[in-house]
Amino acid sequence: MAEVIIASKLGFPQHALMRWFSVLLFSFLSVASPAATSSNNSQEWVATASSTLEGSAVRGPLDGDRFSAGANQVWKGRPLQQGLWTWQVQFPNPRVIGSILQIQGDHDFVFTNAPSQYRWLTSDDGQQWRALRETSVSEETRLYRIHRLKHRVRTRYLRLEITAIHGAFPTLREIEFFPETQKRIPFPPWVLLVNSTDDSRLPNHGQEFLPLVRSIPGWANAPAQQVWVGKLDPEFVAIEPKPLCAFFSGSFKDWCEVHRETWRGTEKILHAARLPIWASCGGAQGLAILAETGVDRSWDCPHCRDPKKPRLPIYTHIGHTGSRLCGDYSACIFERGAHNVRLLQSDPVFRGLGSEFQVMESHCGQIEWPPPGWECVVGAGAGTQTRIQCLRRKGRPIYAAQFHIEMAGTPTTSQTITSNFLEAARSWRGPN
Repeated sequence: MAEVIIASKLGFPQHALMRWFSVLLFSFLSVASPAATSSNNSQEWVATASSTLEGSAVRGPLDGDRFSAGANQVWKGRPLQQGLWTWQVQFPNPRVIGSILQIQGDHDFVFTNAPSQYRWLTSDDGQQWRALRETSVSEETRLYRIHRLKHRVRTRYLRLEITAIHGAFPTLREIEFFPETQKRIPFPPWVLLVNSTDDSRLPNHGQEFLPLVRSIPGWANAPAQQVWVGKLDPEFVAIEPKPLCAFFSGSFKDWCEVHRETWRGTEKILHAARLPIWASCGGAQGLAILAETGVDRSWDCPHCRDPKKPRLPIYTHIGHTGSRLCGDYSACIFERGAHNVRLLQSDPVFRGLGSEFQVMESHCGQIEWPPPGWECVVGAGAGTQTRIQCLRRKGRPIYAAQFHIEMAGTPTTSQTITSNFLEAARSWRGPN
């Protein structure tokens, strides 16, 4: 029993009085403590499941390792054509529950082989079950989620009932229970990786930011999740634990070929300006287009544009050597490889780089001017053609960079910018 363990650790005899005192102390620490705590290390909790896939363990989600998906460190249900999966825990004594931290999926940063439709249920006897309405999720897309109950419940059993999955089987990496409904639950800062291309498959472009982030001292184990831009919206970002920041990848299609609706969620996020963002190349162009034109007005490109009535004049090409159809870049002038850029004004993200430094370029499209509410912080250096190299949303750590920090070639520059951006995001998100 939990109270016997406490008494033993303190060196007291395990007589009735001490057991009573330990129960009282344990209850006080679990319920009245000002900081949210989780006791997932107790071996007295009994975990059971409807099925367990070979190579996983029913107690895996209780091992205290939040992010490992290694063998026997997670629970996986067996694949089913149709059916219901359950995973549950029985406490030795009734326990107060106010919040649940749920980490799922068996990929490091992509939501797959995970519950997509589920709810938590509570029971006093393991026979009669009551659903916790706040935990009902019909279309899960998050690797990490905190469920907060409206009112605390006292229970001896908790069951996760899974009715649909994304992938071949459900995976739970870690489950933690907390007594308070609104207390802060410590969680490491995690980054959102956005695939800005038209290909929705994951993993995909944008994943290159993760090894860059993890190369920064202090960020070696940074959690992350990748999403496709068409699935990104304010609701995804608002789920706890909230991401520290987002990194947007480049893209390949010209903007007249892009389905604008896939960027609507990002437009809303950008309008709210509460999420720190670093966007590269096509992702940067996308942010500028959203800020200037939005998704409700049609987009064109320099190949199909009517010069007298341009639909997207903020976006142009560096130049052409011939006439081509939309999407054919064979006659476009490119900037590729390491190029010089110049800092136009002081900015914390570029601290330590000097007034002129090298970055990696790979583009033929470019942004013509800063949209309203934005400013240009980095311009062209010696021998570089693209004038607008990096824009910043005024008063926010939101950056649209034409160059690629995630591309190999200028590692010192990339690590300096990434380190500075992460710290700027953390400093700004703190009081906000």
